[in-house]
Amino acid sequence: MSVFDYKRLKEMGGYNTGCLISVDPEVYSKMMQHIGKIVKRDEVTKNMVLLTCLSAYTPNPLNLFLRGESSIGKTYNVTSVLKYFPKEDVWLLGGLSPTALIHDYGMLVDENGEEIRRIDKPAKKASPEETEAWLKRLQKSHYEVNLEDKILVFLEAPNIETFNKLRPILSHDAYEISYKFADKPFGHIQTMHVVLKGWPATIFCSTAEKYVQDLATRSLTLTPETTEDKYREANVFTGDKASFPWRSFEDSDFQEFCSFIRFLREEIKKKHVLIPYAKNLALNFPSQFPRSMRDFKQVVSLLKVFSYIHMFQRPILVRHVKEEEKEREELYVLSCAEDFEFVMELWEEIRETTETSAPAQIIQFFHDVVEKVEVDEFTVNDLTRDWNEKFPDRKSSDAIRSWVNFLCDIGYLTKTGTNPLDKRENLIKIIFTEKNRNCRVLDFSVIFKLDSLKEWWNEAKQISSGVNEKHNTLSLKDKFVNGNEISLEDLYNQFFLNKAGIDQLFHETHSAQFVEKAFKEGYLEEDVRQFLEKNKEKL
Repeated sequence: MSVFDYKRLKEMGGYNTGCLISVDPEVYSKMMQHIGKIVKRDEVTKNMVLLTCLSAYTPNPLNLFLRGESSIGKTYNVTSVLKYFPKEDVWLLGGLSPTALIHDYGMLVDENGEEIRRIDKPAKKASPEETEAWLKRLQKSHYEVNLEDKILVFLEAPNIETFNKLRPILSHDAYEISYKFADKPFGHIQTMHVVLKGWPATIFCSTAEKYVQDLATRSLTLTPETTEDKYREANVFTGDKASFPWRSFEDSDFQEFCSFIRFLREEIKKKHVLIPYAKNLALNFPSQFPRSMRDFKQVVSLLKVFSYIHMFQRPILVRHVKEEEKEREELYVLSCAEDFEFVMELWEEIRETTETSAPAQIIQFFHDVVEKVEVDEFTVNDLTRDWNEKFPDRKSSDAIRSWVNFLCDIGYLTKTGTNPLDKRENLIKIIFTEKNRNCRVLDFSVIFKLDSLKEWWNEAKQISSGVNEKHNTLSLKDKFVNGNEISLEDLYNQFFLNKAGIDQLFHETHSAQFVEKAFKEGYLEEDVRQFLEKNKEKL
């Protein structure tokens, strides 16, 4: 039985979008539930893999690093989610050499960008003019590898030469790069010109090599869940497949989700996402360290991806542009409070592993073992003992020492000298404390109020009525499908008002001030009335 109520979706205008399920407010959560049939637990990993893959179709695709020990589900998570994506968009890569990359994924084109095929080669009986024209065409040819809309999954670390060729693209340093190599495309050796074009979304399932880790500062990093509950549920699923080998999860809903992703791929190209609260978020985003600039860009990209998924449940800004007697419309999906709450909750789950590029187990080791040590200085042997007393997954002193060295490299720990009781050991000390932890939970209702929305709108109109754009106008609609114009107040109340914030407001103010403050903050009279009725005993 399908999870979708098609009759209701038709009534909501699904037919007008080109994809019936696109108007379902729960389309994303339903897709995650469907993925959960074959990927047990690992909620953060499933979400991040799906959002990263979808980012391939946006202007700024994401890079995702999955770190951790082998057999914890890194590759399985990725390949399971990729089943929903068009096969032509997915490149599963191993230790790929540069030449193999060109021959497997490149296309030989002439100076006009037209493909050169083997069947185009003149026959032996061809005239000298035909042969000369062919050689000239070949001389000015180049290989083109188009990475736009592609999802590159490195199942193992790539060949270092290949990685160095791809790095400017993966780092978003350049949208197009070129290099030359010797090849014999049609029987004789010649120097070939190669052009790599576009920014793909990338996922690294193996990150052991140092040259790959260098890219981690430009990437999101996380580790799949490593809990006994996950292992048990995964084993039960494996047992279920062995008991019922004919059971398939590629049902009608699976086909709907596959179609939905193909639909998104095309729709994203036609629309933009606009984040009215982006400047407010930037002002409140932790900015203590240089890499926070990159982290903020990643968060913005996540917000845009999640907003694109829900574009038919979001309001839009229509920009009416007049150019030389012609008029056109630009459509902007407005990212809302719901997008912010989801992405920031996800960001908090991966923030520390992303900021440090550390596997989650090392972060767990620091918080659950190292921070619990009751003395200022300690040794690797002390930490090894504490870990093995607390966790069933026993570790050797060599394994703990490697974790300590990693924590020293990222500035969490420092070695203060040798142990006076055993000169072979170093004394270790914590230097990273709660005071210098670069984090705080951001409350949407605090950083973006009704006045903030009005401020953004006035600035947007002012820009559109500038000297060069005096004929351009803006309008707001409550949705894409059969949308009606909406006032700023209604827009805020429907899409930007954090209902959870009213409870916080009550606790922060005296009862006598609550109502006045609530109205000033932009809460609806009905919301205030319902809250007061529910909490009358506390007043």
